[in-house]
Amino acid sequence: MLQEIKTDACEDMERTATDETREPTDEVGETLLLLISKTYPSDAAFERAAGLPQKTVSNWRRGKSTSYLKMLPTLAEKLGVSPSDLLTASRETRGLTPSEQELLRAFRETETLPDGEREDLKNTLLTIIRYRTGGRA
Repeated sequence: MLQEIKTDACEDMERTATDETREPTDEVGETLLLLISKTYPSDAAFERAAGLPQKTVSNWRRGKSTSYLKMLPTLAEKLGVSPSDLLTASRETRGLTPSEQELLRAFRETETLPDGEREDLKNTLLTIIRYRTGGRA
């Protein structure tokens, strides 16, 4: 009997420890959290914009809640993407803003150009971006 109590107590402590540090493992949650980080200055700012209670995003980040699955249309709207974007984001494009995704799609369309032209196009775009951002790109 005493051994069962010790085992139960150890399991409870392990569960509590992992609950405190666990992160969302589903791709929808990962995509959502990356977009929140890229689009809003803080989790609290996103919570205010989306009308969510305080600490909601914190709970998502720690894996304590997956309530975001129930409100994907609203969350997607606040992030400027479609719900299907959150559901189908590939690892390659996860967390990219809609503008970044558009640039990536446009560059991929240049695959039919000869290699030299494609390289020139890429270098021209990078030069423009560096000029406009003061060389930070």
